[in-house]
Amino acid sequence: MPVETLKAPYILLASPDLPDPNFRQSVIVMGHHDAESALGWIVNRTVDGPVSSFLPDEIAEGIHPTTPLRLGGPVLTPGLLVLHLERIEGIESTEIAPGLLVSSQPPVLRVLFGEDLTGRHPRGLLVLGYSGWGAGQLEREMSEGSWFILPWDVDFAFPSDTETLWERALYHLGVDPAKVTTAPGSVN
Repeated sequence: MPVETLKAPYILLASPDLPDPNFRQSVIVMGHHDAESALGWIVNRTVDGPVSSFLPDEIAEGIHPTTPLRLGGPVLTPGLLVLHLERIEGIESTEIAPGLLVSSQPPVLRVLFGEDLTGRHPRGLLVLGYSGWGAGQLEREMSEGSWFILPWDVDFAFPSDTETLWERALYHLGVDPAKVTTAPGSVN
């Protein structure tokens, strides 16, 4: 997919040779990309420990204890964000890309991650931090072969299993991670 035709949302996959440890084997949901900047959230990294340790008690109460907190990127933010797919009545959300919404409203936590969710996977992600690029930075990194692009796919954007997500996404593109070389655009 040519860089100039990219429209968020889409999935960004780190090349096996990407040297930046912040993005090693990352799968990133891209929510914004224009000539001035690009913004996304790593979806296959979780923060160790229960989510309740990152929330005030009054907000953590009622959240399912196994809710994963994703580390969205190296740029940390003072609060948590929730990425989700559908409008939720009574919850203020912003559609940052077609079909991709973001909210920082505490009630969204109970709706998407409440204790009554046993047995079902919510279509939402609780995220701390983000990944950002300045004008032309991501395009340059793409031309150097640091990233692969996967068209928008909800199953890769909102995964329940993150352990092998990066490998599965590359194989979905027809790329064997073990056969990629460091030369931009080259495959063994």
